[in-house]
Amino acid sequence: MIKPNTTPNDGETLQVRRGRVESIDLYEVKEDELDLLEKGSQATLQLNFSIFLFSIAFTSIAALATSDFKWKIIESVFTFVSLIGIILGAYYIISWRRTKTSITGVISTIRNRINEAPIQGQTPEKPETQPKKPENDKTPYG
Repeated sequence: MIKPNTTPNDGETLQVRRGRVESIDLYEVKEDELDLLEKGSQATLQLNFSIFLFSIAFTSIAALATSDFKWKIIESVFTFVSLIGIILGAYYIISWRRTKTSITGVISTIRNRINEAPIQGQTPEKPETQPKKPENDKTPYG
């Protein structure tokens, strides 16, 4: 039999250090909350597309403002990219704003499941029922 504080390979004792913790709070998390914390909100993809489209649109606007184009077709392409980027970027940003789920909100929902914070120095009440003592138990053992 191996002693709990020895390692099986070398027989040396293992030093165990423990820092005392006054209390532990355990939070129950639903699976959809866990998925949201793991992957992020689906609306995040809309925000990423919006940022991408706005970046392209503003780059095209800067090119239109600072360049002289030889061909009108190139200028028309930059104008088209600017307009489409701004319109789609605005659509995605509005859609993101409507459907976003804040991860901070989910975390606060999880944290609020524990209503009362323990008061410092107060020990939890003992349960009303005490475990049976073996001498008082009249049930025969096997």
